[in-house]
Amino acid sequence: MARFKPVRANSKKTARPQGAAGCVILILAIMVGVMVFLYLVMKSNANG
Repeated sequence: MARFKPVRANSKKTARPQGAAGCVILILAIMVGVMVFLYLVMKSNANG
């Protein structure tokens, strides 16, 4: 008769990729840069 071991959750936690934080910061910086650029374009073309 075969003996079956109960399934355990993996004790090892999956590590995040090393460049994840830098990538998020880069994406946020690009978004802020685009918003500032659009603000300056709209401000320079304002009628008033």
